[in-house]
Amino acid sequence: MTALTILAATAAAAAQAATQTGSPPAQTAAQPAPADSQRKPGETNYLDIEGGLGYSSNPLLEFGSDTGAGFGRISLHAVHARVSERSTTLLSAYAQNVTYFSRHGSDQSLSLSGRHDTAVSEHVRLFVDASGSYDKGGQLDTRIIGLPEVPPPPGTSGQPPILLPAPSDFLAITGRTYTVAAHGGATVALSPRDDLSFSAGAEHVAFRGFQDSDYTTIPATLAYDRQLSPRTTVGARVIFQSTNYKGPANFRLVTPQLTARLVLSERVTFDGAIGASFATVDDGIRTTHTTGLAAEGDLCLRGEHSHLCARASTSEQTATVAGPARTVSGGIDYSRTLSPDSSIAFSAGIDHFSSPISVLSGQTFSTSTYYRAAADYSRRIGHRWFGGINLAARKLAEHGPDPNGDVSASLFIRYRFGDLG
Repeated sequence: MTALTILAATAAAAAQAATQTGSPPAQTAAQPAPADSQRKPGETNYLDIEGGLGYSSNPLLEFGSDTGAGFGRISLHAVHARVSERSTTLLSAYAQNVTYFSRHGSDQSLSLSGRHDTAVSEHVRLFVDASGSYDKGGQLDTRIIGLPEVPPPPGTSGQPPILLPAPSDFLAITGRTYTVAAHGGATVALSPRDDLSFSAGAEHVAFRGFQDSDYTTIPATLAYDRQLSPRTTVGARVIFQSTNYKGPANFRLVTPQLTARLVLSERVTFDGAIGASFATVDDGIRTTHTTGLAAEGDLCLRGEHSHLCARASTSEQTATVAGPARTVSGGIDYSRTLSPDSSIAFSAGIDHFSSPISVLSGQTFSTSTYYRAAADYSRRIGHRWFGGINLAARKLAEHGPDPNGDVSASLFIRYRFGDLG
C-alpha cells in the first residue's frame, strides 16, 4: 500500500495524518478533538532528507534460506499544507531508495498524494483527492508516511469521503505495483441538521511480477446524514463499484449501508457502517452472484499528547491483482509525544483474503493472510537534525508453504528544510 496506515476509509486518512516514521515531535503530537477548535489558518512547507542503515531478514518475502541483507536507505519527503478560512490543501511527495549489501541490488519506492477541500458557500462543500505510487515488494508497507493534521472547513460534519487505494494485497507484495487514483465530490447542507454527499472517481492498478495484471475500478458513493444531537449523527449510504481487469474478467458491487458517528466523550469518537454487498462476478467463462456482510468501524481517542485509532472492516469482494476476494481487515495506530524533543509511533494491520476468483491464467489461489507492523522512535538532536530507530515486521500466511517473514530494523538521521512545525 502507499503507506502502512492507509486504508480506503476516512479513519485511515486520519491515522496516516497522526503517525509518521521517524517524524519530528511536532508532527506526531495529538490534535484537539473538535475540528473547529484546531483550525488555525496558515501554511506549512518542508522537505525532509533522511538516511539510514539497517538489516532486513527477508525484504522480498522469498522462500528458502539466506534471504537476509543489510541495507542503506535514503528518502525524500516534501509536504505542502495550507489552511484558510474556507479551504484546506495537503500535498505530499515521498521517494526512497534502498540499496542492499548483497544480491538484492536496489529497490525504489514512490508515493504521491494530494487533497483539497473547500467550502464554496454556506451550504456546499467540494473536495478532491489524487494519489499515485510505485512499490516493489511491498516496501512502502514498512513506512509510515506522516502528514500534518489538516481539518475541514468550519461548520462541517466530519471529513469527506476519502477513497484512497487499499493496502497491498497478498500477491502485490511479490512484484512491482503501480497505482494511480483520483476522486471528487461534494457535500450539500440540506438543513442545519441534514447533509447530502456524493463522490466518484477512478483507480488503476498495474502489477508486474511472475504474471502481469491490470485492473481499473470506478467507485461512486451517495450518502445522507442527519445530526440527531451534538453527539450523534446517523445516516445511510450506497456505494457502487465497477472493476474491470485487463482481459474478460470484471465484477460489480452495490453496497447499501446504515452509518453512524458517535461522540462518546470529548476525546473519543466512533464511526461505523453496516450493510450488505451484492456482487456480480464475471471471470470470462461464467457469471456468479454473491451476497455478504459489509461493515466497518473506527474508534479514535485523542489525548493531550497521544492519538490512538482502532479499525475493522469486512467486504464481500475487494479487488486484488489476483482477482476479487472476500476480505476482513483490522488495524491499530498509535502515536505519542514523549517530550518536546521526542516521540514514538506504532502501527499494525492484518488483512485476510478468502474465496479469491483468479484472473491469472493457470493460477489458483486460496486463503491468504497478510500481517504487518511498524514502530519508530524519533528524537531531535539539533535545531534541524533528528535521529531515531525504525522497526518493521511483515508476514504472508498462505494455504501451503509460506515465505519466511520479514523483520527489519534501522537507525536513521534526518535533516529538515523549511518549517519545523
